[in-house]
Amino acid sequence: MEIITTTIGRCFLERSGRRTLAISVLPNGMVEVVAPLNAGIPEIWEKIAKRSGWIFRQRRHFLALQAERPERRYCTGATHRYLGRQYRLKVSVTDKPVVKMRGAYLHIGSRSASSMAVASLLSGWIRERAKEQFERRLGKWRTWCAKRGLPEPKLRLLDMPKRWGSTHTNGRMFLNPELVRAPSPCIDYVMMHEVCHIKHPRHDSGFYAELQKLCPTWKAIKRRLEMSEL
Repeated sequence: MEIITTTIGRCFLERSGRRTLAISVLPNGMVEVVAPLNAGIPEIWEKIAKRSGWIFRQRRHFLALQAERPERRYCTGATHRYLGRQYRLKVSVTDKPVVKMRGAYLHIGSRSASSMAVASLLSGWIRERAKEQFERRLGKWRTWCAKRGLPEPKLRLLDMPKRWGSTHTNGRMFLNPELVRAPSPCIDYVMMHEVCHIKHPRHDSGFYAELQKLCPTWKAIKRRLEMSEL
């Protein structure tokens, strides 16, 4: 993947064996272009220019979503999501740090009630739950890969500010622990997307055909994930 400069700014450009050019706008406003192997740069610029109106509307949409999302707080009464559900924090000062889920609440016992201390404890708890959830859901995909002679998916957690996941053809799968805040169908979609990359490294026609076969509703789930308040 390379970065090119166009009339609408910098874009990610990826080449694939697909016949047509695909344009996507990421939640951070960056544009991702997947072009045929034989497509020239002038042709790509022209296609992007023709879609500029739609691109700017998508960017405004994502900016509006971000403006509506308040900054996370780490005090009693603040809300945080886990598996798509909203939980309210109850913070107390204790000798032994602890995070426990009870009903609709996350009880956090911390040696300090400072936002930094509470955020650190909650981040650790999120990471532990992410590992549990991802490993459990990855089980069926290990079987799926084995039946097709593909490398076994090996999970790694990795903080990625602008991505939910990344996978190598050798089976190494990196997932953002923050994804565990999303609804279950969204987590399963990202994992499915990444598993497809073990077989199809690029976003080419083979990749999308595989994804469509595994999950015909993936586009709707992808939109749900992009609009989720995590």
